[in-house]
Amino acid sequence: MKLQKGGFYISNLTSIRSFRMLDQLRKKQKVVIYIVAIVFILGMAAVGIGELLSPKPYLGKVNGTKITYEMYQQKIQEIYERYAEMYKDQPIDENTRRSIENQAWETLVNDILWQQQIKKHKIKITEDDVLTEMQNNPPQELMQNESLQTNGRFDKSKYLSALKNNPQFFAAMEEYVRGYLPRQKLQEKIKAQAGITIDSLKAQYAKETDSVSGKFIWFEPNKSDPVTVTDAEIKAYYDKNRETEYKKGPASRIKYLAFEEKPSDKDYASVKLLADELYNRALKGEDFAALAKDNSDDPGSKDNGGSLGVFGKGQMVPEFEQVAFALKVGEISKPVKTSFGWHIIRCDSIATITKDNPQIKASHILLKVEASDETKNAILDKAESAAKLIKKKGIDAAAKELGVEVQETDWVPHDQDYIPGIGNNGALLQFMRKGKEKAISDVITDQQNRKIVAVLTDNKKVYYEDFEKVKLRIKYQLEKEKKVANVKKKAEEFVAKYPSSEYFSAAAKEGWQIIELNNHKRGLSVPNVGLCEEFTNAALALEAGQTSGLIHTKEGSFIISCTERIKPDFNAFAKDKDRQEQIRKTLEDAAWNRWYDQMRKSAKIIDNRAKYGII
Repeated sequence: MKLQKGGFYISNLTSIRSFRMLDQLRKKQKVVIYIVAIVFILGMAAVGIGELLSPKPYLGKVNGTKITYEMYQQKIQEIYERYAEMYKDQPIDENTRRSIENQAWETLVNDILWQQQIKKHKIKITEDDVLTEMQNNPPQELMQNESLQTNGRFDKSKYLSALKNNPQFFAAMEEYVRGYLPRQKLQEKIKAQAGITIDSLKAQYAKETDSVSGKFIWFEPNKSDPVTVTDAEIKAYYDKNRETEYKKGPASRIKYLAFEEKPSDKDYASVKLLADELYNRALKGEDFAALAKDNSDDPGSKDNGGSLGVFGKGQMVPEFEQVAFALKVGEISKPVKTSFGWHIIRCDSIATITKDNPQIKASHILLKVEASDETKNAILDKAESAAKLIKKKGIDAAAKELGVEVQETDWVPHDQDYIPGIGNNGALLQFMRKGKEKAISDVITDQQNRKIVAVLTDNKKVYYEDFEKVKLRIKYQLEKEKKVANVKKKAEEFVAKYPSSEYFSAAAKEGWQIIELNNHKRGLSVPNVGLCEEFTNAALALEAGQTSGLIHTKEGSFIISCTERIKPDFNAFAKDKDRQEQIRKTLEDAAWNRWYDQMRKSAKIIDNRAKYGII
């Protein structure tokens, strides 16, 4: 399914014109809703609706619970309708379409996870619960409704009267509350299990209020003398720390084939028909700027009549540049093919003519070319054929036969949320975490809209990072440690040379950094330095007017001067129930988020949308 110009294979000029007209209609009406529904259904017909009506009529599963095509389609429709209501004058482009479809999928997944957890935790909602919630917690939107206000303020008596005397209003509110109350109860239960005590509240309060201001001298490691790290030192460090720093797992590796959704020659040919028509209309004297405004797919220039302004050589793609610089002033080019689509170019003026840097001012009409449904289906067929070939002959032989490159990942830890070269892909990550060695994946769509077929080549509970791959990292680390040691000696020589009253003036003369420290707290980065717990601990141990001794850390050495010290007032905090409640809510929300993230991460989610060619 694809809602866009060129979304289907367009066989004649009339069809192209029709799609362009629809594009204009979308800007003025909600026609998009119905178009989307039709396109979606036709798209499904193209891949075989019969397959979806087979004994396995589902697009995916969440811990065994099915997501059907009908559920997915309905959710997409709901989101499209909300989008059309919010953005009445905005057409739905390809990126927005994909975003809406992914939002629909994620919403369905999350809804199912919620329902499963509500059932698991035995969350029950009584009629009294619903009525109490309706009476005591009206939504903010209703509180701002003028019909429920007196003198500009929410009038609860009017609200309760509406509940009592308006059956339709009561039914709508009841449905609304029944929708969110089980989730709310589940959240309350998880938060209650977080074990937040008065000591937890005090610790968080101290973290938020305990602060120090002043300045500090930074004996920066990079200002030490040059250092050398040998290969033997690097290897010795690796061997010594192999079990503690470089032991990883569980993890998996895959080999995969990726098939890009590129427009075919046929797709280019279909859009060329319109490009030729626009070119002929421009030659006959129609206003070029108006044609660009009404037809160009370049958002950066179309509203300016297609004007690209002044540009020199090397600023445009070669195919475009070659034609543009060959034009005379006022001359219009025939359609020019680039990776962006078809361009009709007009030379507006020659801005400068120099031997080394010729410049022109030009305008263009861009007609983008995107993969049609026919092309997408062909790519999907190729990916599915790849899966069969891999099963029969192995991935290397399949790649050779299909003319594609075999790509391979390094070890991907099971607690890592992205795959190098692919990105974040839940379906593929699930395949890697749950699959067995030599297993072949379904066709999976990645963030670059490629169709991927993968083979799980290796599963390991434990592995070690390869020495050659961490060698450079170790080298930088050892170099830094040597620089820190060197600058430590320089800092000690410094404090031995000067009295404490002259530290800052002497540091300025010697060229050491003096940095302001404003309202520094735990958990915050040290200015110019980064996170450094040893520095923070030392700074918060000072009183106003005090200067620290020499502080040695892994980020270098420091001398800190405190001008203002704000300490937590625990007596005031004990009386401030609002602040306690605020902090409790912060900690509870953090606990809930951790729980939900872990629950979502451990869920078994199967996404078969790519299998049916609908993403």
